[in-house]
Amino acid sequence: MGSMSPGGNTALSADLYAALVGQLIVLLCVALVAIVVALVLRRRGWTATTATPEPPGRRVLRTGLGVLWIVDGLLQAQPAMPASFVQTSLAPALESAPDWLYSVIDPFGRLWLQHPVAADAVTVWIQVGLGVALIVGGAGRVARAVVVASALWAGFVWVVGAVLGGMTDPTASWLDGAPGAALLYVAASLVLLLPTTSWDTGRAQSWLRRAVGATVLLGAVLQALPRSGYWSPTGLFNHFSEVAVSGLPRAAAGPIQALATALPPHAALANATLVAVLAGVGVGLLVDVFPRRMIVTATVLSFLGWWLGQGFGIFGGTATDPNSGVVAILMLVASWPRPALAAAPVQEQVTAPAGAGLGRLAGVALGIGCLLVLPVVAGVGLLGPQTAQAAVGDSGGVTQTSPAPAPDFALVDQDGRALRMVDLRGRLTLVVFLDPVCADSCPLIANQLATAVRSLGADAGSVSVLAVDVNPVFNSVADTRTFTVEHGLDTWSGWHFVTGTSTEVAALLAAYGEGISVPNVGMIGHPQTIYLFSRQGEELAVLNDTANDDLVDSYVALIAAELRRHL
Repeated sequence: MGSMSPGGNTALSADLYAALVGQLIVLLCVALVAIVVALVLRRRGWTATTATPEPPGRRVLRTGLGVLWIVDGLLQAQPAMPASFVQTSLAPALESAPDWLYSVIDPFGRLWLQHPVAADAVTVWIQVGLGVALIVGGAGRVARAVVVASALWAGFVWVVGAVLGGMTDPTASWLDGAPGAALLYVAASLVLLLPTTSWDTGRAQSWLRRAVGATVLLGAVLQALPRSGYWSPTGLFNHFSEVAVSGLPRAAAGPIQALATALPPHAALANATLVAVLAGVGVGLLVDVFPRRMIVTATVLSFLGWWLGQGFGIFGGTATDPNSGVVAILMLVASWPRPALAAAPVQEQVTAPAGAGLGRLAGVALGIGCLLVLPVVAGVGLLGPQTAQAAVGDSGGVTQTSPAPAPDFALVDQDGRALRMVDLRGRLTLVVFLDPVCADSCPLIANQLATAVRSLGADAGSVSVLAVDVNPVFNSVADTRTFTVEHGLDTWSGWHFVTGTSTEVAALLAAYGEGISVPNVGMIGHPQTIYLFSRQGEELAVLNDTANDDLVDSYVALIAAELRRHL
């Protein structure tokens, strides 16, 4: 029988790229307007006046941060992102978050679930826009506003997108990037806001080193906490093993796997050594003694952590940034001390050639277009009603399957009538497995199916729903009848809630490749899969994981759209 596949991801990625292409056309129009303005100004003899030359360290930090933001934007445009960001990135991190933090982040997670394509497109363009605007640079209020926007967005990402950089997770450590790359983005942006003269005096570079030092020292504390589990033989082994199979090229993954294999017998010693090294480097950067030596040492340490502990951060298909190691390296390189100046000369402003100024104007226009115009264009989708896209993002959507005959059965429906699968020939049939005493997901699924079928109007009579009672205790006709009446399904001729002996139902579940779990306490665990069969009794498609209170309308639209495709 059919099973779940990433088909929903494919559908959502197609929707995302169609949206991005349309928004890119808008950006090209903005760029065209900027070029026209630039040409008009050039014809009028406009020249650009720039501020004093930018210190090399600041230029390295600004450009590097811009490149990282663009990389983040491109990672956010990966095919799996609209469908999987909440499930693979946000939801696992929220499991260990305190209630107050959960209440802050949850509305944004719900918004993403309801509008996955629009939310992802907004994120893509904000980050690409920040990157372009930072790389173009410039002076004045606009350039400063871009840096402020970088700090604010990085702070938002650290709190909401990264759940405080994973700090609430008991296993958070420097090895996996805690306290988070976004927090370093904030620090780097704040240093860029310092006056240009602070780079000549070395104060800006010192702040960069201290910011990295603080995160390294915090990493030492996290690594030393007993709750992290890194003192046990399995702690470091599990971490490095997971990194080794995260999608890295074989040449990069081999040494990590070898490290995972070699460490367990010496886990306590290895972790103690790592804690000591992290503490020493962190303190050295904070007190800012021997800055050149500490920069070299910390850069090597950051690279090893980025490689061995974080797997370079970009592999696996769901990475949202290259992780903290590369950001630390950028900040350390930018913090290299400049030779002391005997006397600080007064630097006059320089008049740049008109072409250079106009080129920068066009570049700034592109950056502002990405940062302001396109997020607004994409964000319109966040204001609309839920669509079937939301259900695709939540469940993986609809998986089209190869034709296969529906498993037959001989069960009894809610009215005590014998029913077989062949009795439903001539109609499209939706098959689902429910528990008649379930109080949460089952009524929701039944309501979604009923609403979706009734939305077909005159075609509703061409569709039947076959619900199978999977509860081994509450499996009488009276149980299915009570569920049917309580949820207003008794007047619907297309509804069939069948039941039978535990053996008969188990055999039918097995024919579908499904099963149930019966806990000592609590509700029966059962599949939420919906199977769609043709009028001839051949499988057409599979829908999965539909019981989400936030997406009732979306699932109704998704189910109804799939039914219309086959009517």
